[in-house]
Amino acid sequence: MRRTATIVLLAIGLTATAWAGGSLASRTVDAPGPALGAAQAFSGGPEVKIVTPRADRPLSNPIVIQALVRSPASSVIASVVAYFEDQELSTLTEPPYRWIVSRTTGASLAQVRVVATDSNGLTGDAEVLVAGTPGLSFEAEVPAVSLNVGVLDERGGFALDLQQHEIVLRDNDLEQEILDFTRSEAPLRVAVLIDHSGSMGNKMADTIEALVEFLQRLEPDDQVKLMGFNHRVTSYTPFTNRHDMVANFAQGIQAEGGTALYDALLYAYHQLEPYQLARERRVIFLLTDGKDRESRTSARPALDLVRAGGVTVFALGQGEALRDEDLREVILDITRTTGGDAYFESDRGRLRESFTKIAQAMRALYFVSYRPSDSTAGWHEITVEIERPGLRARHKPGYRRGGSDGGSR
Repeated sequence: MRRTATIVLLAIGLTATAWAGGSLASRTVDAPGPALGAAQAFSGGPEVKIVTPRADRPLSNPIVIQALVRSPASSVIASVVAYFEDQELSTLTEPPYRWIVSRTTGASLAQVRVVATDSNGLTGDAEVLVAGTPGLSFEAEVPAVSLNVGVLDERGGFALDLQQHEIVLRDNDLEQEILDFTRSEAPLRVAVLIDHSGSMGNKMADTIEALVEFLQRLEPDDQVKLMGFNHRVTSYTPFTNRHDMVANFAQGIQAEGGTALYDALLYAYHQLEPYQLARERRVIFLLTDGKDRESRTSARPALDLVRAGGVTVFALGQGEALRDEDLREVILDITRTTGGDAYFESDRGRLRESFTKIAQAMRALYFVSYRPSDSTAGWHEITVEIERPGLRARHKPGYRRGGSDGGSR
Protein backbone atom coordinates (compact mmCIF):
# COMPACT_ATOMS: atom_id res chain seq x y z
CA MET A 1 0.00 0.00 0.00
CA ARG A 2 1.29 3.45 -0.87
CA ARG A 3 2.03 5.56 2.20
CA THR A 4 0.48 9.02 2.42
CA ALA A 5 1.08 11.88 4.76
CA THR A 6 -0.18 15.42 5.23
CA ILE A 7 2.62 17.96 5.31
CA VAL A 8 2.77 21.70 5.72
CA LEU A 9 5.78 23.52 4.31
CA LEU A 10 7.11 25.94 6.92
CA ALA A 11 10.34 27.28 5.47
CA ILE A 12 12.40 26.89 2.34
CA GLY A 13 15.71 28.17 1.00
CA LEU A 14 17.01 31.72 1.03
CA THR A 15 17.15 34.19 -1.80
CA ALA A 16 20.24 34.75 -3.94
CA THR A 17 22.90 37.26 -2.94
CA ALA A 18 23.61 40.16 -5.27
CA TRP A 19 26.78 40.14 -7.34
CA ALA A 20 28.54 43.16 -8.78
CA GLY A 21 31.05 43.11 -11.61
CA GLY A 22 31.41 39.33 -11.42
CA SER A 23 32.22 39.30 -7.70
CA LEU A 24 30.18 39.29 -4.55
CA ALA A 25 29.22 42.81 -3.52
CA SER A 26 30.33 43.96 -0.06
CA ARG A 27 27.49 45.58 1.78
CA THR A 28 25.97 46.33 5.17
CA VAL A 29 22.91 44.14 5.68
CA ASP A 30 20.26 43.41 8.29
CA ALA A 31 19.54 39.79 7.37
CA PRO A 32 21.63 36.67 6.82
CA GLY A 33 22.72 35.93 3.27
CA PRO A 34 22.73 32.47 1.70
CA ALA A 35 25.78 30.31 1.34
CA LEU A 36 27.45 29.73 -1.99
CA GLY A 37 28.25 26.25 -3.32
CA ALA A 38 31.83 25.10 -3.72
CA ALA A 39 33.23 22.51 -6.11
CA GLN A 40 34.95 19.70 -4.24
CA ALA A 41 37.61 17.36 -5.56
CA PHE A 42 36.09 13.95 -6.24
CA SER A 43 34.92 12.13 -9.37
CA GLY A 44 31.43 11.25 -10.60
CA GLY A 45 28.18 13.12 -10.07
CA PRO A 46 27.11 15.08 -6.98
CA GLU A 47 27.63 13.47 -3.59
CA VAL A 48 24.60 13.77 -1.31
CA LYS A 49 24.50 13.04 2.42
CA ILE A 50 21.30 13.43 4.44
CA VAL A 51 22.29 14.80 7.85
CA THR A 52 18.78 14.99 9.29
CA PRO A 53 16.48 13.20 9.84
CA ARG A 54 18.40 10.12 10.92
CA ALA A 55 17.30 6.52 10.51
CA ASP A 56 18.26 5.70 14.11
CA ARG A 57 16.20 8.53 15.62
CA PRO A 58 12.39 8.98 15.71
CA LEU A 59 10.89 11.87 13.80
CA SER A 60 10.41 15.14 15.63
CA ASN A 61 8.19 18.10 14.97
CA PRO A 62 8.93 20.14 12.99
CA ILE A 63 10.89 17.75 10.78
CA VAL A 64 14.16 19.29 9.62
CA ILE A 65 15.53 17.87 6.37
CA GLN A 66 19.15 18.89 5.93
CA ALA A 67 21.62 17.64 3.32
CA LEU A 68 25.29 18.17 2.58
CA VAL A 69 25.98 18.25 -1.16
CA ARG A 70 29.33 18.28 -2.96
CA SER A 71 29.98 18.55 -6.68
CA PRO A 72 32.77 17.13 -8.83
CA ALA A 73 35.72 19.43 -9.45
CA SER A 74 34.57 20.02 -13.04
CA SER A 75 31.09 21.32 -12.17
CA VAL A 76 28.95 23.17 -9.64
CA ILE A 77 25.64 22.26 -8.06
CA ALA A 78 22.74 23.51 -10.17
CA SER A 79 19.77 22.38 -8.07
CA VAL A 80 18.81 20.28 -5.07
CA VAL A 81 15.29 19.03 -4.40
CA ALA A 82 13.88 17.12 -1.42
CA TYR A 83 11.01 14.62 -1.35
CA PHE A 84 9.06 13.75 1.78
CA GLU A 85 6.75 10.74 1.48
CA ASP A 86 6.99 11.05 -2.35
CA GLN A 87 5.82 14.65 -2.22
CA GLU A 88 8.20 17.17 -3.77
CA LEU A 89 9.30 20.08 -1.61
CA SER A 90 11.10 23.17 -2.89
CA THR A 91 14.08 23.21 -5.26
CA LEU A 92 17.13 25.03 -3.89
CA THR A 93 20.04 26.36 -5.96
CA GLU A 94 22.38 27.37 -3.12
CA PRO A 95 23.20 25.99 0.32
CA PRO A 96 22.10 25.63 3.01
CA TYR A 97 20.10 22.71 1.61
CA ARG A 98 17.47 22.64 4.30
CA TRP A 99 13.71 22.15 4.40
CA ILE A 100 11.36 22.28 7.39
CA VAL A 101 8.02 20.46 7.34
CA SER A 102 5.33 19.75 9.90
CA ARG A 103 3.36 16.51 10.04
CA THR A 104 -0.20 16.42 11.29
CA THR A 105 -0.42 12.61 11.54
CA GLY A 106 1.87 9.88 12.78
CA ALA A 107 3.11 6.95 10.70
CA SER A 108 5.22 3.87 11.32
CA LEU A 109 7.76 4.83 8.66
CA ALA A 110 8.59 7.97 6.67
CA GLN A 111 10.71 8.29 3.53
CA VAL A 112 13.03 11.24 2.84
CA ARG A 113 14.92 11.58 -0.45
CA VAL A 114 17.23 14.36 -1.68
CA VAL A 115 18.34 14.64 -5.32
CA ALA A 116 21.12 16.96 -6.55
CA THR A 117 21.90 17.92 -10.15
CA ASP A 118 25.16 19.55 -11.24
CA SER A 119 25.96 21.89 -14.14
CA ASN A 120 26.92 18.89 -16.32
CA GLY A 121 23.49 17.33 -15.89
CA LEU A 122 24.75 14.53 -13.63
CA THR A 123 22.65 13.63 -10.60
CA GLY A 124 23.27 12.13 -7.20
CA ASP A 125 20.79 11.23 -4.50
CA ALA A 126 20.41 9.88 -0.98
CA GLU A 127 17.44 8.34 0.81
CA VAL A 128 16.60 7.55 4.41
CA LEU A 129 13.68 5.73 6.03
CA VAL A 130 12.85 7.09 9.47
CA ALA A 131 10.68 5.48 12.12
CA GLY A 132 7.64 7.46 13.23
CA THR A 133 5.20 6.92 16.09
CA PRO A 134 1.81 5.46 15.05
CA GLY A 135 -1.19 7.50 16.05
CA LEU A 136 0.83 10.29 17.68
CA SER A 137 0.20 13.92 16.82
CA PHE A 138 3.58 15.54 16.38
CA GLU A 139 2.11 18.99 16.91
CA ALA A 140 2.23 18.41 20.69
CA GLU A 141 5.91 17.49 20.90
CA VAL A 142 8.33 19.74 22.75
CA PRO A 143 11.04 21.21 20.46
CA ALA A 144 14.52 19.81 20.96
CA VAL A 145 17.25 21.82 22.65
CA SER A 146 20.74 21.69 21.16
CA LEU A 147 24.06 22.80 22.63
CA ASN A 148 27.78 22.64 21.92
CA VAL A 149 29.86 20.92 24.56
CA GLY A 150 33.63 21.23 24.94
CA VAL A 151 35.26 18.44 26.96
CA LEU A 152 38.66 19.09 28.55
CA ASP A 153 41.11 17.00 30.53
CA GLU A 154 43.11 18.05 33.60
CA ARG A 155 45.84 19.62 31.43
CA GLY A 156 43.36 21.70 29.44
CA GLY A 157 43.55 19.48 26.37
CA PHE A 158 40.48 18.35 24.46
CA ALA A 159 38.96 14.87 24.71
CA LEU A 160 38.06 13.85 21.17
CA ASP A 161 36.93 10.27 21.82
CA LEU A 162 34.04 10.79 24.24
CA GLN A 163 31.09 8.40 23.86
CA GLN A 164 27.45 9.21 24.47
CA HIS A 165 27.13 6.81 27.40
CA GLU A 166 29.87 8.75 29.24
CA ILE A 167 27.81 11.89 29.76
CA VAL A 168 24.81 12.65 31.95
CA LEU A 169 22.75 15.70 30.90
CA ARG A 170 20.24 17.34 33.20
CA ASP A 171 17.65 20.02 32.52
CA ASN A 172 16.44 21.71 35.72
CA ASP A 173 18.01 18.81 37.68
CA LEU A 174 16.07 16.19 35.67
CA GLU A 175 18.19 13.68 33.74
CA GLN A 176 17.42 13.78 30.01
CA GLU A 177 17.48 11.26 27.19
CA ILE A 178 20.02 12.41 24.60
CA LEU A 179 18.65 12.42 21.05
CA ASP A 180 21.85 13.25 19.19
CA PHE A 181 25.51 13.17 20.13
CA THR A 182 28.24 13.74 17.56
CA ARG A 183 31.36 15.71 16.82
CA SER A 184 32.86 15.09 13.39
CA GLU A 185 29.50 14.58 11.65
CA ALA A 186 28.20 18.04 12.59
CA PRO A 187 29.86 20.76 10.47
CA LEU A 188 30.81 24.15 11.86
CA ARG A 189 28.90 27.33 11.03
CA VAL A 190 31.20 30.19 12.01
CA ALA A 191 30.29 33.88 12.16
CA VAL A 192 33.64 35.73 12.09
CA LEU A 193 33.59 39.23 13.65
CA ILE A 194 36.68 41.35 12.97
CA ASP A 195 37.18 44.59 14.86
CA HIS A 196 38.49 47.08 12.28
CA SER A 197 38.27 50.22 14.39
CA GLY A 198 41.08 52.75 14.11
CA SER A 199 43.02 51.22 17.01
CA MET A 200 43.50 48.03 14.95
CA GLY A 201 45.58 49.91 12.36
CA ASN A 202 48.98 48.46 13.25
CA LYS A 203 47.55 45.01 14.02
CA MET A 204 45.29 44.52 11.01
CA ALA A 205 47.77 42.98 8.57
CA ASP A 206 49.02 40.36 11.04
CA THR A 207 45.48 39.57 12.20
CA ILE A 208 44.22 39.05 8.64
CA GLU A 209 47.21 36.88 7.81
CA ALA A 210 46.48 34.65 10.82
CA LEU A 211 42.77 34.56 9.89
CA VAL A 212 43.60 33.34 6.38
CA GLU A 213 45.53 30.42 7.87
CA PHE A 214 42.60 29.73 10.21
CA LEU A 215 40.24 29.52 7.21
CA GLN A 216 42.56 27.02 5.54
CA ARG A 217 42.15 24.70 8.54
CA LEU A 218 38.38 24.41 8.12
CA GLU A 219 36.71 21.36 6.59
CA PRO A 220 34.98 21.55 3.17
CA ASP A 221 31.48 21.39 4.72
CA ASP A 222 32.11 24.17 7.27
CA GLN A 223 30.22 27.39 6.54
CA VAL A 224 31.75 30.82 7.30
CA LYS A 225 30.33 34.33 7.25
CA LEU A 226 32.73 37.29 7.40
CA MET A 227 31.67 40.47 9.19
CA GLY A 228 33.60 43.52 10.30
CA PHE A 229 32.72 46.11 12.90
CA ASN A 230 33.85 49.54 13.97
CA HIS A 231 31.09 52.05 14.83
CA ARG A 232 28.79 49.95 12.62
CA VAL A 233 28.60 46.31 11.47
CA THR A 234 29.37 45.39 7.87
CA SER A 235 28.64 42.02 6.26
CA TYR A 236 31.29 41.07 3.68
CA THR A 237 30.12 37.58 2.69
CA PRO A 238 27.14 35.30 3.17
CA PHE A 239 27.65 31.95 4.87
CA THR A 240 29.76 29.98 2.44
CA ASN A 241 32.12 27.03 2.25
CA ARG A 242 34.19 29.03 -0.27
CA HIS A 243 36.83 29.72 2.36
CA ASP A 244 39.19 31.18 -0.24
CA MET A 245 36.55 33.77 -1.11
CA VAL A 246 36.21 34.74 2.56
CA ALA A 247 40.00 35.13 2.78
CA ASN A 248 40.01 37.44 -0.27
CA PHE A 249 37.41 39.73 1.29
CA ALA A 250 39.24 39.77 4.62
CA GLN A 251 42.38 41.10 2.96
CA GLY A 252 40.52 44.22 1.85
CA ILE A 253 39.30 45.33 5.29
CA GLN A 254 40.66 48.70 6.44
CA ALA A 255 40.97 49.99 10.02
CA GLU A 256 39.01 53.15 10.88
CA GLY A 257 36.32 54.48 13.22
CA GLY A 258 35.15 53.55 16.73
CA THR A 259 34.03 50.28 18.35
CA ALA A 260 30.47 48.90 18.62
CA LEU A 261 31.23 45.51 20.17
CA TYR A 262 27.78 44.69 21.58
CA ASP A 263 25.98 45.65 18.38
CA ALA A 264 28.35 43.34 16.50
CA LEU A 265 27.81 40.40 18.86
CA LEU A 266 24.05 40.77 18.65
CA TYR A 267 24.19 41.03 14.85
CA ALA A 268 26.36 37.91 14.57
CA TYR A 269 23.99 35.97 16.81
CA HIS A 270 21.02 36.88 14.61
CA GLN A 271 22.92 35.61 11.54
CA LEU A 272 23.25 32.20 13.22
CA GLU A 273 19.73 32.13 14.66
CA PRO A 274 17.97 30.78 11.51
CA TYR A 275 20.14 27.65 11.71
CA GLN A 276 19.23 26.68 15.27
CA LEU A 277 17.38 23.54 14.09
CA ALA A 278 20.27 22.39 11.91
CA ARG A 279 22.65 19.64 12.97
CA GLU A 280 25.56 22.06 13.09
CA ARG A 281 27.94 23.53 15.66
CA ARG A 282 27.19 27.27 15.58
CA VAL A 283 30.10 29.50 16.61
CA ILE A 284 30.96 33.21 16.83
CA PHE A 285 34.66 34.01 16.41
CA LEU A 286 35.33 37.50 17.80
CA LEU A 287 38.57 39.40 17.15
CA THR A 288 38.78 42.69 19.03
CA ASP A 289 41.23 45.14 20.61
CA GLY A 290 38.97 47.85 21.97
CA LYS A 291 36.30 48.69 24.52
CA ASP A 292 32.75 49.33 23.32
CA ARG A 293 32.05 53.06 22.96
CA GLU A 294 29.62 53.16 20.04
CA SER A 295 26.93 50.46 20.50
CA ARG A 296 23.26 51.33 20.52
CA THR A 297 22.66 47.97 22.22
CA SER A 298 23.37 47.84 25.95
CA ALA A 299 25.73 45.13 27.14
CA ARG A 300 23.53 42.94 29.33
CA PRO A 301 20.63 42.20 26.92
CA ALA A 302 23.07 41.42 24.10
CA LEU A 303 25.26 39.16 26.24
CA ASP A 304 22.28 37.37 27.82
CA LEU A 305 20.75 36.59 24.42
CA VAL A 306 23.98 35.23 22.98
CA ARG A 307 24.72 33.28 26.17
CA ALA A 308 21.37 31.47 26.14
CA GLY A 309 21.08 31.03 22.38
CA GLY A 310 23.05 27.82 21.83
CA VAL A 311 25.96 29.63 20.14
CA THR A 312 29.55 29.12 21.32
CA VAL A 313 31.79 32.20 21.37
CA PHE A 314 35.56 32.15 20.95
CA ALA A 315 37.49 35.40 21.18
CA LEU A 316 40.96 36.75 20.52
CA GLY A 317 41.78 39.92 22.44
CA GLN A 318 44.56 42.36 21.61
CA GLY A 319 45.44 45.96 22.52
CA GLU A 320 43.05 47.45 25.05
CA ALA A 321 41.60 43.99 25.74
CA LEU A 322 44.93 43.17 27.40
CA ARG A 323 44.94 46.21 29.69
CA ASP A 324 41.30 46.99 30.51
CA GLU A 325 40.12 44.63 33.26
CA ASP A 326 36.42 45.38 32.63
CA LEU A 327 36.72 44.57 28.93
CA ARG A 328 38.76 41.46 29.66
CA GLU A 329 36.11 40.29 32.14
CA VAL A 330 33.32 40.80 29.56
CA ILE A 331 35.19 38.77 26.96
CA LEU A 332 35.93 35.96 29.42
CA ASP A 333 32.32 35.94 30.61
CA ILE A 334 30.70 35.71 27.16
CA THR A 335 33.10 33.04 25.92
CA ARG A 336 33.26 30.69 28.90
CA THR A 337 29.53 30.82 29.67
CA THR A 338 28.77 29.74 26.10
CA GLY A 339 31.22 26.84 26.14
CA GLY A 340 34.03 28.68 24.35
CA ASP A 341 37.18 30.41 25.51
CA ALA A 342 39.15 33.64 25.17
CA TYR A 343 42.77 34.08 24.15
CA PHE A 344 44.71 37.30 24.80
CA GLU A 345 47.85 37.97 22.78
CA SER A 346 50.25 40.92 23.04
CA ASP A 347 52.84 39.50 20.63
CA ARG A 348 51.59 39.83 17.05
CA GLY A 349 54.18 37.28 16.01
CA ARG A 350 52.29 34.65 18.02
CA LEU A 351 48.85 35.32 16.56
CA ARG A 352 49.04 32.25 14.34
CA GLU A 353 49.56 30.07 17.40
CA SER A 354 46.45 31.54 19.06
CA PHE A 355 44.38 31.09 15.91
CA THR A 356 45.51 27.46 15.70
CA LYS A 357 44.37 26.85 19.29
CA ILE A 358 40.98 28.39 18.52
CA ALA A 359 40.57 26.25 15.40
CA GLN A 360 41.36 23.14 17.45
CA ALA A 361 38.88 24.17 20.16
CA MET A 362 36.10 24.67 17.61
CA ARG A 363 36.81 21.32 16.00
CA ALA A 364 36.68 19.62 19.42
CA LEU A 365 33.10 20.72 20.20
CA TYR A 366 30.44 18.02 20.52
CA PHE A 367 26.93 18.62 19.20
CA VAL A 368 24.30 17.41 21.68
CA SER A 369 20.51 17.60 21.50
CA TYR A 370 17.68 16.45 23.72
CA ARG A 371 13.95 16.99 24.18
CA PRO A 372 13.27 18.40 27.68
CA SER A 373 11.00 16.31 29.88
CA ASP A 374 9.99 19.53 31.65
CA SER A 375 8.39 21.97 29.19
CA THR A 376 7.41 24.68 31.68
CA ALA A 377 8.09 28.29 30.77
CA GLY A 378 11.00 30.21 32.22
CA TRP A 379 14.71 29.63 32.74
CA HIS A 380 16.02 26.07 32.37
CA GLU A 381 19.45 25.30 33.83
CA ILE A 382 21.60 22.79 31.93
CA THR A 383 24.26 20.65 33.59
CA VAL A 384 26.51 18.13 31.84
CA GLU A 385 28.49 15.60 33.88
CA ILE A 386 31.31 13.54 32.39
CA GLU A 387 31.57 10.08 33.94
CA ARG A 388 35.14 9.48 32.75
CA PRO A 389 37.53 10.58 35.53
CA GLY A 390 39.61 13.69 34.91
CA LEU A 391 37.30 15.26 32.31
CA ARG A 392 35.10 18.34 32.61
CA ALA A 393 32.54 19.92 30.30
CA ARG A 394 31.93 23.52 29.32
CA HIS A 395 28.71 24.60 27.64
CA LYS A 396 25.96 27.21 27.79
CA PRO A 397 24.39 27.45 31.27
CA GLY A 398 20.80 27.13 30.12
CA TYR A 399 18.03 28.60 28.01
CA ARG A 400 14.71 30.39 28.40
CA ARG A 401 11.55 28.64 27.26
CA GLY A 402 8.68 30.83 26.17
CA GLY A 403 5.27 30.45 27.70
CA SER A 404 3.27 30.59 24.48
CA ASP A 405 5.23 28.82 21.77
CA GLY A 406 7.55 26.61 23.80
CA GLY A 407 10.57 28.05 22.04
CA SER A 408 13.94 26.67 22.99
CA ARG A 409 15.54 29.95 24.06
